[in-house]
Formats: sequence, structure tokens, C-alpha cells
Amino acid sequence: MADKEMKDMESEVTEATEVTEEAIETTDSVSDVSADDKKAKKSEKKSKDEKKPGFFARIGSLLKRFWKTMKSELKKVTWFSRKQTFTSTLLVLVVMAVAAIAIGLLDFGFSNGLEALANLF
Repeated sequence: MADKEMKDMESEVTEATEVTEEAIETTDSVSDVSADDKKAKKSEKKSKDEKKPGFFARIGSLLKRFWKTMKSELKKVTWFSRKQTFTSTLLVLVVMAVAAIAIGLLDFGFSNGLEALANLF
């Protein structure tokens, strides 16, 4: 029985060794291919660098595209009429005045109330 177990273990070790050797060969071939790919990409990158526009040319094209997009989006906006704008502005001013008066009255009341409490003691 010990002989059989030894043979099984030897066969497992042999299989593991073969699998490891195959993996090493595959890795070597992949690294060769990746090295060739890196060289090809590097030469492509050099040719792209020659065609690359300058800094100000790129900024100019970005600004031009931004301006064109902004104009097209502003054309899609639904603007208020003159009457609606006047009414909304008047409403905002009235609400601000009411809020200012309310805050002023609260401030006046609290400050006089605290003074009255301070004078009691």
C-alpha cells in the first residue's frame, strides 16, 4: 500500500512539474509578444506626438467648442416674457421687505425684553 501511495505522489509531482513548465513557456512567449507590442506602440506614439497640436491651439479649439455648445443650449432655453419678469421681480422685492420688517421687529422685541429683564435684577 505504501508503494502505491508513493507512486501516486510521484505521478502528482510529475504532473505538477509539467504544468509549471508549460506555464513558464507560455509566460515567456507572452512576454516576447508584449515586448514587441510595446515597441510598436512606442513608435506609434512618436508619430502621434509629431501630429499633436500645440497647447494654445488645443485651448483655442476647446474654447471654441464650449462657446458653440453654450450658444446652442441657450437657444433651447424658454425665457420669461417682460410682464412675467416684472411680476416676479416685484414679488421678490415685496417678500424681502416683509422679511426685513419681521426680522427687525423680532430683534427690537428681543433686545427690549432682555433690557427689561436686566433692569429687574
